[in-house]
Formats: sequence, structure tokens, C-alpha cells
Amino acid sequence: MLPLLWLCGTSGVGKSTVGWLLQRALRQRGIDAAFIDADQLRNASGVDATEDDFIADGLRSVEPGFRAAGASLLIVAGIVDDPEHLERLLPGRERRQARVVYLRASDGEVLSRVERRGWNVELGPESVAYARRFDTRWVDAVVDTTSRDAADVAEELAGMDLIAAPPPETDGRSPREAGEPPRMTVLTGPGGVGLSTSGFLAYLRLAWAGAAVGYIDSHQLGFLGESAHPPAGSALRATNAVRLASSMARRGVRHVVMTADPRTVHEVAALTSGVRVVWLDASDRALASRHHARARGEGPPLVGDHRRGLGAAAIRDGVERAIRESRDPSARQTGAEVIDTTDLRAEEVADWIADLIRT
Repeated sequence: MLPLLWLCGTSGVGKSTVGWLLQRALRQRGIDAAFIDADQLRNASGVDATEDDFIADGLRSVEPGFRAAGASLLIVAGIVDDPEHLERLLPGRERRQARVVYLRASDGEVLSRVERRGWNVELGPESVAYARRFDTRWVDAVVDTTSRDAADVAEELAGMDLIAAPPPETDGRSPREAGEPPRMTVLTGPGGVGLSTSGFLAYLRLAWAGAAVGYIDSHQLGFLGESAHPPAGSALRATNAVRLASSMARRGVRHVVMTADPRTVHEVAALTSGVRVVWLDASDRALASRHHARARGEGPPLVGDHRRGLGAAAIRDGVERAIRESRDPSARQTGAEVIDTTDLRAEEVADWIADLIRT
């Protein structure tokens, strides 16, 4: 097991952004840290298990992959209410083997950040109320982020002594040995086609219908070191995704919707059988339009979204890469089903995917 640093605080305070930047700041200091957003581990429905169960299982699932890839520290961003809650999320781990940092901000700052995030804006007052009642006496450090840039906060944290005592080594099993994964439908396609948005909406449609289903964004499972795309990134993402899917299956999940870049899909297929691959296609015009939309900040906020906020030249380069990828037959998994999303809204693509899975 890896030493663990948990960043907690109310929704919208910037936990995930700071955590993602912190791993990069630590790399500059010679520390290879992995990062995971706990929210990415709890997307499962239709079974007798809590979100805390899935987060706890998920952390145990991805930790060996990060460790094998060279990580010496695991940074987690997520809600933790109190010591008892932390114990449920980290069963079997002694308190001294984890450091907890609480990120706080003024009421006005929290509301402003939730609004700028543009996702679940209506929960802003609830976020402020949560922060007001949080008891910080049990955490290891408190950092005020009001009126501060996330990179500045990450640099402060990187300079603090926050490395916990290393836990004992456990669970070096391969993804296959971690248990059988459920049936998986993996969505892939050229960069910027809209995989995460359509995949998550498809998962929601199946969940609302009562299916025992999970969702995994494999891109969110490969953050290690300074780069969001480490040299062995596709293998790491695939390993963590298959292990996470297996842990969901042990809780009763029968089908997982996964999104992955084409290289990661090939790695996933090498680790497990029976994977259904769906390629989301789009015209050159549609790909360009979607890249511009992501650059403007449209769509769900995603940690490590390298398209958000890009300038014209970078957008143009990204569009050109996506077009080349869309025309490269080697990128597509043999036998992949193809959905032309050119004239479809994300909701319509999600309906199509959900119908495919039901058949």
C-alpha cells in the first residue's frame, strides 16, 4: 500500500483541481505521486452497497496499479466528514498511515467557484452550510484557499511535510487475479468526440431504469506524476479500469459502461474478454465544433481536461489530431460498433448506447 494524502473540504472548494496540480508540483520535488478523485470511484447503481463502499473498494483496486507504475504517494480528493467516515473509506488502514488536509474558503468564494464550475450550481448554498458545520480539529492541516490560485495552494502543500507512514505491502495481484469483471461496453473514438459526456449520460439512463450498472472514465484513473499522459499511461489506465470494474462486480454490478481512448481500449481488451467496443464517430466539422465548446468550458467539469481554456492555435492542433485519429483504421478495435454522432446531441447518443446495452 502507498502512503496516502486526502484532500477534503466542501463541494466546489477546489479539492480535485488542487490535488491534480499537487501531483505535478511534487514531481518537481522528485516525488512521483498518483492522484484520484474519489467521485470517480462511486459511479454505480442498482445494488445493495453505498457510495462509501464503492470508494473504499475502488481505492484498494487502483492502488496496486499506481504503485507498480512507480508512485510513492497516493493523493485522494473527496468528501470526508469526520474520523469515523475516514475509517469507513480506508478500512484496515491505521490513521497514522494517512494525512488529511482540509481546504477551506469564504462563503462568497465557495459560491463563486460553484457557479464558475457550471455544474450542480443549485447546490452552492448546501456547500456553504457544509463548510460552516465542519469540525477541523481532527484533520492534520487546514489551508485557506480564499482568493488564491489553485496552483499556489498546490505549491504550498508540496512544501509541507505531509507524507504519512507507509502501510505494509499488500495485494500485488494482476487485474485478472483481482476477480472477474462484469460485462463491459467501452466507448471510444477520436479525441474530443464527447466520450465522457455521452458515456455518463448512458450510465444514468440505465441506472434510472434500475439496472445494476457502473460507469468508469478510464482517463481519470491514470494520473501519475507531472504529466496527465505518462509514457505507460494506457497500460496504467487499463489496469486500473479493469480492477475497478472487477471490484464493482463483487458488489453485484452486472454491466459497466466505460470510456477510454483508443490505445487504452486495446489494453483493456488484452486484459479481459467479452468487451463490447463502440466507436463514436463524427465529421470533421462536428469534431472542430466540440473542441471549441470544450475550450469554452462547456460540458461537465473534468479533472485534467487539457482542452478547457485552450487558445485558437492549440484548438486547431487538437482538431487536426482528432481528425487524423478518426481516419486511422488501426485506432479502431476489430469488430467495434460505430455510431455516427455528427448530428446527434449527447442525450441522443446516450439513448442509443443505453439501447445497445439492453439488447
